[in-house]
Amino acid sequence: MKRRAVAAVVLLATAACTAAATEEDAAPPPSVVEVYKRWPNGPNPTGDPAVFPINVWMQDPSALEGGVKLGDAYPEIGIDFGIGLWEDQWWYLRRDGLVQTDWRAYPDPKRVDEVLADKEHQRNYVGYLVVDEPDMNVAYGDQFHADMWPSAVLKKSNEVRAKDPSRPAFINFGVWMGTPGGGVGYGYIEKSYEEDMRTYCQAADIASADYYGWTHPDRNERVGAYTYGEVLDTMRKWCGPDKPLWGFVETGHPHDKGELITPDQLESAVWNTILHGATGINYFAHSFYTDGKGEYSSVLTRPEIKERVKAVNARLKALAPVLNAASVPGVSAKSRNDVPVSVLHKKASGARWVIAQTDGNATLPRSGKATVEITVPVSSGTATVVDENRTVPIVDGRIVDDFGPYQVHVYRF
Repeated sequence: MKRRAVAAVVLLATAACTAAATEEDAAPPPSVVEVYKRWPNGPNPTGDPAVFPINVWMQDPSALEGGVKLGDAYPEIGIDFGIGLWEDQWWYLRRDGLVQTDWRAYPDPKRVDEVLADKEHQRNYVGYLVVDEPDMNVAYGDQFHADMWPSAVLKKSNEVRAKDPSRPAFINFGVWMGTPGGGVGYGYIEKSYEEDMRTYCQAADIASADYYGWTHPDRNERVGAYTYGEVLDTMRKWCGPDKPLWGFVETGHPHDKGELITPDQLESAVWNTILHGATGINYFAHSFYTDGKGEYSSVLTRPEIKERVKAVNARLKALAPVLNAASVPGVSAKSRNDVPVSVLHKKASGARWVIAQTDGNATLPRSGKATVEITVPVSSGTATVVDENRTVPIVDGRIVDDFGPYQVHVYRF
């Protein structure tokens, strides 16, 4: 893992471009991390392109796993921030664990006054978890929850922003925000479905939505890595082009029924969110089972998941300047046997980068082996396949390469 991460960094700094351009190179668009400069106490106050936020949902930094406090254990596997701090009467113990381990987290807006008063530990609080899944909770049965309506959530966020403009308001949404069919069965419409979703997005400075496509109980209906990218595509419609949107991927068994995610499935889901525009990753480490048992740090308690998450995070961080660069047009991809392909094109560190993954779609949800043709905006040359110790030729404006199921290749040229 360490060798792969170092290799990516070396390539970022030193590899030479060997391709002959067919178009005049223009200055690349500004990096997506520029937005973070709005928040002096946020997750990336300088807009450093080498920072790619990786988070875990609702953890207790003071809790122990294997004799190690979670606030120490998570940074060891590349998880920078905790989303939430279990808002209850024991909050102060979790806060103490946060500052003792020097981890960083998004507390509840109820704590904004305490955050502002804690001058010694300002860096440990990077934003506020305003609310979770308001789109799913506007109504339950016949009971309306007015505090979850879009206008109410926007009001709550604005109040937090007014008190503390130095930190972002974070909101996680559910399937009504994040899936293509989200408007079907939407619990309560304050205006229209589309208007409600856009208002919800206005309330979030940074947003995510959870749909666990690999482990959902209705796996025969919608299953596969492609569902994670669909969430990003759907949210982007409502939230616009500039808002930071983070992928949400489970590490265990997030429903009382359904499946347990595997390391390969997890890695495929993370990359699919990246290919569809995620600018950060959230891991959901809670597991629930039919017999009522549950545990809350499966990313640490499952050794095979822990090692895979550590490796995936290391690669994301090594590629951060590329992932944080704005996507640019000019690249398309297709397989020779109809396996769907997602593709991303960036300009960073004086080179072009193409990231591609064989995934799936609603018609062909399962990935498979495929020979993929990637059309690129240069006529000829050589592309380095990052972390794979090989190169591929560019011939007549195309890269042709073999992929395994859900495999990701990163090309630099």
